[in-house]
Amino acid sequence: MNMIAIECSTKICSVASFQNNVLFNLIETEETYSHSKNLPLLVQTIIKDFNESNPIDTLAISIGPGSFSSLRISISLAKGLAFGKDIDILGVPTLHSLNFSLTDNRERYIILDSYRDKCFIQRFKGQKPCDSPYIELLENLKKMKLQIYGFSNSLKESEKIIPSSVLIGKYAIKNREELLDNKINPIYLSENKYVKINDSRSK
Repeated sequence: MNMIAIECSTKICSVASFQNNVLFNLIETEETYSHSKNLPLLVQTIIKDFNESNPIDTLAISIGPGSFSSLRISISLAKGLAFGKDIDILGVPTLHSLNFSLTDNRERYIILDSYRDKCFIQRFKGQKPCDSPYIELLENLKKMKLQIYGFSNSLKESEKIIPSSVLIGKYAIKNREELLDNKINPIYLSENKYVKINDSRSK
């Protein structure tokens, strides 16, 4: 699979190319509030990794949860590119991609900073999601019995997983057939989707 992978669910704007399922190139920037300016330039640069004899056949894109504006920008660009080149597009849930970097089969929470004092959170057992993502107060994380990993200022360095197009690409390669059936729409969790934590199952 020759693929371009895009991760823009946070302040990180990350684009990678894969040739024959192997990482070939990676370009990233952490310039805040600049995805609309930087992403087209990064994609334009990474496209040069392919040519007529070695064409792109797939796009993989992070679909959130995350920054809704950033996700709309990146998903719109990916849809336009996929339509223009008539190639497959795979939508990868952001928390699934972060969890993919962990190889053990234990239960854990994966989180991503949301806004103010909240985070997006989802429980996994190994690579299997145990529930849907929801919004939680950061202060409530202290009450949880399971290990927590992810991209949050509330975590220790050893617990942090940096969102990356490399993780998006590797997850898409592993789960291609399943992802082909997914709709490419951003996962948006608003205040009315807020769910109080019930961690009794992890005790």
